[in-house]
Amino acid sequence: MKAYSYKSKKNLFQQGFTLVELMVALALGLLISAAAVQLFLGGVLTSRMQEANAELQNSGVFGLDYVARDIRLSNYINTDFPNLNEQTPWGGVVLTARTATLTDANIPIPVSAPFISTGLLSHSVGTGESVSSTQNEWQGLSNVNLPSDQLTIQFVAPNAMVNCEGENVQQGDYVIQRYFIRRANAVQTSGTDYGLACDANTPTPTGTPPVAEPNSITGFGGAGELIMPRVDHFSVLLGTKNEAGNLAYYTINQYRNVAASARTAATPVEPPRIVSVKLAVLVRSTDNTRNNDIDLSRNFNVLNQSVILNDTNTRFARRVYSTTVTFRNGLGEK
Repeated sequence: MKAYSYKSKKNLFQQGFTLVELMVALALGLLISAAAVQLFLGGVLTSRMQEANAELQNSGVFGLDYVARDIRLSNYINTDFPNLNEQTPWGGVVLTARTATLTDANIPIPVSAPFISTGLLSHSVGTGESVSSTQNEWQGLSNVNLPSDQLTIQFVAPNAMVNCEGENVQQGDYVIQRYFIRRANAVQTSGTDYGLACDANTPTPTGTPPVAEPNSITGFGGAGELIMPRVDHFSVLLGTKNEAGNLAYYTINQYRNVAASARTAATPVEPPRIVSVKLAVLVRSTDNTRNNDIDLSRNFNVLNQSVILNDTNTRFARRVYSTTVTFRNGLGEK
């Protein structure tokens, strides 16, 4: 009985697996491994997209809200000049600055040279507009087929606050702020890692009575502070209302031309007043998502302009965010 039992077990161990059984086992193992790898990679891609979307929301939503907060102050307590246009002093969108030949301007100072560089005013590309060659002035930097805009605003601080560069401003102090696209590293002169920056003037020192209408502007025209990283494009539209009550939106350059035509007409009229501003940014994620579902050839609609990407290789997640800011007293009469 014992001998029989021993031989049966010995035969069982000697039998092993056939080649077909090994091949089937290997095939099943490979299929299971492939499924596991696919699930893992899918999870990684999903995680990347979720992180990218979170980055886009933080940068786009909160960044634009930060910008809009200050733009709402652009016509604060401006009851003397409620009609905001290309000549309104001390308030609103800065389209013009005083020169040797231009005295009626949004910025009426300084009264003698050196005057404020035109590269620090609000700009969009168009007839008669050319980008600046000076570092940190308006250069139209963009990662799409259209140049980015620049928006410059000015206001009198309604209370003690902090400007966009993080400096303390006293109540009644004059503030000028410029929003523009620059390289993330301000000292670089090449590369396409862009962000939305804000440049502000130097406020009146604490303890010194603020002057709402100063004689000079200092500290304006630098690299400013990066307030919104990874911005591929920045666009601005000016909302206007004419004497007939009609509302229309213009690019900054278009409004300049409309204002010039109104003032030089056979019977000169006041240009349409600026009552609001539309802002839009095209933001991207920090890292390449490597997600093939992202179509790099798609068009993005940025304030009614269809733009296409210059980079057709790196699959960043991208999204357009926009907001509209209405000026205080913009619709009021003097």
